[in-house]
Amino acid sequence: MRTALRPLPALTGLRFLAAFHVVVFHYLERSGMPTWLANVADSGSNSVTLFFILSGFILAYSYLGAESEVEVPRRSFWVARFARVYPVYLLGLLLAAPIFVGKLFQQQGLTGQSLWTVTGIGAAVGGLSQAWFPAAACQWNCPGWSLSVEAFFYLVFPFAALPVLRMGARRLLVALGVSALVGVLLMGVWLFVLWWGTEHGSGFDRDAWKVVGAYNPLLRLPQFLCGVFLGRLFCLRQRDGRASASFDRAMVALGVGSSLVLLGLTWGRPALYFKDMAMLPGFMCLIWGLAGGADPLSRFLARPFMVKLGEASYALYLLHSPVNNWLQAADTYLGLGWWSRGPAFFIGYSLLCVAASLAVFRYVEEPARRWLRDRLSARVKPALQAPLDMGTQATGR
Repeated sequence: MRTALRPLPALTGLRFLAAFHVVVFHYLERSGMPTWLANVADSGSNSVTLFFILSGFILAYSYLGAESEVEVPRRSFWVARFARVYPVYLLGLLLAAPIFVGKLFQQQGLTGQSLWTVTGIGAAVGGLSQAWFPAAACQWNCPGWSLSVEAFFYLVFPFAALPVLRMGARRLLVALGVSALVGVLLMGVWLFVLWWGTEHGSGFDRDAWKVVGAYNPLLRLPQFLCGVFLGRLFCLRQRDGRASASFDRAMVALGVGSSLVLLGLTWGRPALYFKDMAMLPGFMCLIWGLAGGADPLSRFLARPFMVKLGEASYALYLLHSPVNNWLQAADTYLGLGWWSRGPAFFIGYSLLCVAASLAVFRYVEEPARRWLRDRLSARVKPALQAPLDMGTQATGR
């Protein structure tokens, strides 16, 4: 029988900070900020990397634990993940559709080509495959690209589970290092192709290749796998009684300190493309330490109001862009002149997004998840119910 899982509320609270960092990245005006603070705001995309690592960590914690033998039935797992992510994802697409389609038809006219474009992009984003196609990756509701990447991770996880279960602590540490190294090598190959194509490739589409570097799931896979290996290591340490509160506090301090330093630095190209890999060790230290829950930051993030915000962070992440687009469109149509990117508007806009995300979590996300899971998972084994519930609460994706 599987050991009962200890909740990780601090990691749920961390999700809100990461999601709100993305909101800041997209819509807060940087003018007048100190350089280091503007750099932190400009680094919102790195919080998506934190989500990818956190997702792998929580899935390993929830489904693998410290057990030597555990089954992750593919159908049950995929049903649970679909029920978790798709309802709010679909809501985001529906909210974004009028603005996206309207702008496209305004630019291209109501032609066969524009209809084909809408149909093609709609099929990609509806099927969670847009991250594989540069022309569709950041279209319709741009933040949804990361869900396309997560869908690939969910496809991989049940197949990766068995090899991970066979690894001891040392092999997991080696796998962690190898995953990080592969991530650097993949980014290096991408940069080489970008350079070679720019210098020598006739007809090379530099912009499309940049999109590949930003969104392609294969380049992001090492980040997710690092999270999986880290989560399994954490569980083995807990099982073997090697947990140390002082070590966890040190990991939080190291994670916060290194992350803030790296986020505050000015990153020029091509160094910018390696920033995610530079952030990887700090993010892993932060996740590990917060999972231990022994420091003041962990206790703050585990407070009920932070956990509630963290639970709603998925809706915040997916809906903040459509909400902003609707506010801008309404302002333009009504001629009010109040839409802006200034601090005062951003505060009001942020409060509106947070309130909307809390409402969506309570009245849409959770009811829809339960409804879908009950109808699609009629044959899910009872032993899997606890991991499924844990996963839906603790993972950011």
